[in-house]
Amino acid sequence: MQNEIDGKFLLSLYSKIEKNGKAVTTANGAGFELEGITVSQGFDGYDAYFSDGTVQLTLGFHNKWHADASEEKQMEAFLERLRYIQKSYR
Repeated sequence: MQNEIDGKFLLSLYSKIEKNGKAVTTANGAGFELEGITVSQGFDGYDAYFSDGTVQLTLGFHNKWHADASEEKQMEAFLERLRYIQKSYR
């Protein structure tokens, strides 16, 4: 999993979700939702948040990321959605 996720991948996803998704309000403020994944950013623009309601992934400064999931299968399902968006949207 570590090798599948990097800053470039996540920033590309953020852009696709922002472009193709619908505007929503998240726990972090204004954001966008596409295919069950929501994205938003921190107040200072340094952090990007990705969530499916079960898994929370944060992309921070210097492209460091951290994911919170209760179970490995939740993380795998989350990654599968991210991969789907990456290949299905421009």
